[in-house]
Amino acid sequence: MPEVRIKRSQICVGKKKVPLISGEMHYWRLNPSCWRPCLRTIKDMGISVVSTYVPWGYHEYKRGKFDFTGKTEEARNLKAFLQLAKQENFWVIIRPGPYIYSEWKNDGVPDYAYKYHRLHPTFLRYAEIYIKRVCKVLRPFLASHSGGNIIMLQADNEIDPWADIFGGQYGLWGKVGLFQNFIRAQYHNDITKLNDVWASDYSSFDEIGPYELCEIKGDCALKRSVDYIKFKHHYSNEVATWVNNKYRACRIDVPIYLNAYPFFYAHDWKSLYETCDLLGIDLYPENEFSVGEMDHRKMMDKVRYMRTFSPLPYIAEFASGIWHNHHYATGVITPNHYRLLTLSMLLAGLKGWNWYMLVNRDNWYMAPINEWGNTRAELFSVFKKLVEVFDRMKPHECTKVVDISVTFDALHYAAQTVREEETVLQRLYCADIDYDFFDARTQQVAHKILFYSGNQWVSTDDQTALLKYVKAGGVLVAFKNYPRKNDNFHKTNILGFKDPDRILFKFKRRIKVRLDKKHSFTIYSTIGGYNEVPGTPIKGKIDGCGEMIIGYLRSIGKGKILHLFIEPTSDVLLTILAYFKVTVPIISATQGLSTALFIRGKKLFAIMINNGNEEKSSVVSVNHPLIKNRRFAVKNLLDDQIKKYSATANPVITWEIPRKDGVVFEIKRLK
Repeated sequence: MPEVRIKRSQICVGKKKVPLISGEMHYWRLNPSCWRPCLRTIKDMGISVVSTYVPWGYHEYKRGKFDFTGKTEEARNLKAFLQLAKQENFWVIIRPGPYIYSEWKNDGVPDYAYKYHRLHPTFLRYAEIYIKRVCKVLRPFLASHSGGNIIMLQADNEIDPWADIFGGQYGLWGKVGLFQNFIRAQYHNDITKLNDVWASDYSSFDEIGPYELCEIKGDCALKRSVDYIKFKHHYSNEVATWVNNKYRACRIDVPIYLNAYPFFYAHDWKSLYETCDLLGIDLYPENEFSVGEMDHRKMMDKVRYMRTFSPLPYIAEFASGIWHNHHYATGVITPNHYRLLTLSMLLAGLKGWNWYMLVNRDNWYMAPINEWGNTRAELFSVFKKLVEVFDRMKPHECTKVVDISVTFDALHYAAQTVREEETVLQRLYCADIDYDFFDARTQQVAHKILFYSGNQWVSTDDQTALLKYVKAGGVLVAFKNYPRKNDNFHKTNILGFKDPDRILFKFKRRIKVRLDKKHSFTIYSTIGGYNEVPGTPIKGKIDGCGEMIIGYLRSIGKGKILHLFIEPTSDVLLTILAYFKVTVPIISATQGLSTALFIRGKKLFAIMINNGNEEKSSVVSVNHPLIKNRRFAVKNLLDDQIKKYSATANPVITWEIPRKDGVVFEIKRLK
C-alpha cells in the first residue's frame, strides 16, 4: 500500500508527487448529472485535485439514519461522487467536518447536536458516531489504499468557541465552566496571583469573567483580554486534538489538516499546526485590495507568517467568487483581482492553495465554472493561466532569496496592540524591501538581520529566544517599541534594552544621524535622548539643538543590537541594511511596486506586483550572482514575452506593469 505524506511542500503518494493546488466543488449542491461536466471543466483548467465538504446534517437525513449512497436523494451519493472523481483521474481533498459552515443550516451539524458546544460531552458523543459512519465510507477511497484517490482530510472547520452562541455553556456568563477552569490552571489555583496580575479583588475563580478586546484601558485590563484570547486558543486546540485523534482512531492514514481564520482572536496558528499535519488559512480579501492602503501588505503578511512554522504555506480557502449577501458589497469581482491576489500570495511565499469555490452553487456566485460545468470565460482564462504559471514556476520547489526578518507575535495582533503606523512593516513595504517573519517560538526563519516590530510586552521565553538569536550572530534592530515587559506586564528586560533618559519635542524635528563615515540619513522624527548607553553611542544632529545621543550599538556574543529611539523610514531601513552589509536581492526604483526573488536550480524567478491604480514602468534591480555581469533574458510566464539584457554589474529589469496586476519572470543566464 502506498504511503501518503507531506514532503517538500507537496503531497507524496508513494513516489508520486502531487502539488497542492485544487478547487472546491460541492457534489451535494449540484445535480448529479452535472458532476462529470464540472469535473471535466476543472480538468480543462489544468487542475487534478478537487476538494469538497461532506455535510453531516444532510447525510443524516433522520436521527440515526445515514445515507451516503443516494437511496433517499441522489445528491447524497458520496460514494458515487468519489468513484466518478476516481474515474476522471482526480485526487480528492475531503472535508467531513463535523462542522462545515458553508452557508448550510446549523453549519452542517444536525439540530439535535447543534445545541451543544464542540467540547461538550454530549456533542462529542454524537460527533463520534458520525465520524465513524463517514470514515467507513471514506476508507476504501484513501490514497493509502491501492487505487484510492483521497490524499488529504480536513478535520472540522475553522474551529471557534463561538462565544455569542455557546458562551453560557463554558462560563463566559451564567454558570461556571471551561473558562474558569482554564484560568484557574493558568494561575495554578492561586487567586492572589491572579488578583495581582489582573489588579482585581476576586475571592474565588468562580467569580471571574472575560474581557473582550480591552474595552477598559491599561496593562491589567489588557492582560485580562490576553488571557481570554489564550482561552479561545486553548479551546480550539483541544477541539482540534480530539477530532484529529478520532479520525486517526478510525484508520484515516492520509495527512490530516486544519483551516483557520486569517487573524488570531480564535486561533494560534502555530500551536494549531502542532495538532495536525498541515494548517491552512482561509483568505477572502476585498476586490482588488480596496479596503485600505495597507490591505495588500497585510494579506501577504499572513502568508509570510505561515512560513515561520510550516514548510508548506497553504491557503485552505482561497477566494474564488463570493457568498450570498457579500456580493452586494464587493460588486463584480474583476479578472485582475484574481491575478493580483494569486501573484501577491506567491510573492509572499505561498506554496499551495484550494480555490473556494471553483464551481458555483446555490448561494455562491461569480465562480469561474457554473453549476452546469460551463465557464465564465473572462475568469476561466485567468485561472487557467495562473495554473500554468504555478506549473512552470513550481513554487513548491523554489527557495525565496531574502536575508531580512521581522518579529511577529500573534498575541500582539489578537489583542490589537500593534499600531500599524509604528511598525517597520509599512516602511519595508513602501520601500519594496522583501522580508520574512520570525516567530521566537520556532526560530525557523532566522536571517542575518531582524527588525523588531510589535509591542513592548513579550513573554520571558520569547525574549530569551531573541537573545539566543543575537548571541548566535544575528543583528536585532529596534526603534521606539522594544521588549521591556513580560506577558504579565511586569518589567522584564532580558535583552538589556535601555530606556531613553528623555523624550523630546511634541512635534517632529529634522535630525541627521551618522552610523559611521559612510552611512548616514536625515529624517523628521520625535526623539529619545540618552545620557549614557550600554555600548557605542549613536548621535544625531538636531536642527537648532545641537548633537544628542539618540541610540546605541551593542555587541552580545557573536551578534549585535542596534537601538534607535526614532521613527523608522524607508531611508533609515535601507541605510541600516547597507551598514550591516545585508543585500536586498531585488528592489524597485519605481514607487508602488512589490517584488520578490526566488531560485530553483539555476533558474531565478522574479514576481513584480503593481497594486496601484495606474500602469507603472518598472525599473527593478536584481542583485544575484547568477546574472551579475552576465547577459540574461527574462520571460513573462503570463504571456511568454521575452526581453534580453546586456551584461552589467547591476542588472536592471524594465517592464510595463498594468494597474492592479503583476508579472512572473523566469530569468535565465545567457551564454
